[in-house]
Amino acid sequence: MQGDIPNRRQFIIAVAPHTSNFDFLLTVGVIWSLGLKASFLAKRSLFRFPLGYVIRGFGGIPVDRDRKNGVVDDMTTHFANNSKLILGIAPEGTRRAVTRWRSGFALIAQAANVPVLPAVINYRNKVVTFKRLIEDVTDADQTLAMMQQAAATGCGRSA
Repeated sequence: MQGDIPNRRQFIIAVAPHTSNFDFLLTVGVIWSLGLKASFLAKRSLFRFPLGYVIRGFGGIPVDRDRKNGVVDDMTTHFANNSKLILGIAPEGTRRAVTRWRSGFALIAQAANVPVLPAVINYRNKVVTFKRLIEDVTDADQTLAMMQQAAATGCGRSA
């Protein structure tokens, strides 16, 4: 690991690139090794009995991805109701290669007024790097661009 985790009670960790299911295990391992408890978003269908108990135990928060703007509103409320919340998100929104990232993490950061910590995975070098904290989240497009720039140094597992 390289870089620093901010001493903050609330922030979003944006993890990229997201190319494999193994990314989740790696991220959980890194977060736990740092003594942190982080939450993550997962589709609501994964929270059925009995798997739902396990996913919630790992910090999972169910989301209905079919509701337009519902996730941003839900997570803004989550941040408002929890004085300590670290939320991990993969900005690509999928494990496939994409030409356009999803802006949800930046919109959540903007609405909840919480900073974004870029966490860049480089499987080739076996390093996870925490880049400079993005403090000014008032412009979601700028936050997205800054995250993409930070992630350019990453290397996915499939590479």
